[in-house]
Amino acid sequence: MQKHLEFQIVTPRTLAEFQGKTLVLPDVRVLGQREKERLKELAAAKSLVVTGTDATELGDLPNVVRLRECPGKAYNAAIEKDFEHRSPETAREFFASLQGAGAVRIQASPQIATSIARTSEGHINCFFANFAGLRGGSNPVQTPQSGVEVAVQAKAEGKGFFLPFLGQVQAVKGERDGDSIRFSLPTITRGAVFWYEP
Repeated sequence: MQKHLEFQIVTPRTLAEFQGKTLVLPDVRVLGQREKERLKELAAAKSLVVTGTDATELGDLPNVVRLRECPGKAYNAAIEKDFEHRSPETAREFFASLQGAGAVRIQASPQIATSIARTSEGHINCFFANFAGLRGGSNPVQTPQSGVEVAVQAKAEGKGFFLPFLGQVQAVKGERDGDSIRFSLPTITRGAVFWYEP
């Protein structure tokens, strides 16, 4: 979320519908036989990144990357102690192992957490939560963040909209940048939603 990457949560029930390029299996301790078979099928066409405990029994397949330590677990422990001075860059090896489409690229401080969702109509929704400046017990007010940009891969022009926390919807004009449309967002205080309609 702090690297502003698009991700999908996958469960055993939704594994068959996984559409991404890289499947991350963090600290997996128990898998059923059907799950193991499905993962082997996925590993033939997609990249799998297994971190921490590995119950996959995938062997030495070329599309499988293994990281002995779980970077997510280590990073969560670190940000619980000091969120303001931690950066997801400490997990470079993990991020280097990911392959993604890059259809949505967000440029923002790591102190803004993002989540990207797509609707069945093709709309792209980006949710922003600003954590900059917050300190438990001493400062409950976020430091406003400016300079946030969202780039959406699109052949045709579309419309962008911005909704600040407890504010009004406003149109955001995009500028063509190669195969993408880039939107410069207004300042984000607490949180916001940006969406793109093709």
